[in-house]
Amino acid sequence: MWKVSCRFPNLIKYANKNVGLNVGLNKTEKKVVSLLIEDSEYTSDELAAKIGVTKRTIERAFISLQNKKVIERIGSKRDGSWLVIK
Repeated sequence: MWKVSCRFPNLIKYANKNVGLNVGLNKTEKKVVSLLIEDSEYTSDELAAKIGVTKRTIERAFISLQNKKVIERIGSKRDGSWLVIK
């Protein structure tokens, strides 16, 4: 029988958990994702008002989240909605 030892015993308790779920997202991106999970039809103006940032900040967050494959736009710019992938 083999004996397994670990130099970092504290890492074992985190091995099977979703530790990296939102890794790589900044504060604004995390808030945007959580609000889009609630209602996928939020506009950038509505999200900006809820989070307390400018519309341009939300638009940058949308671009960043799309590049990271976290969200995807379904439909047109005017009548579409957001799909949270991860």
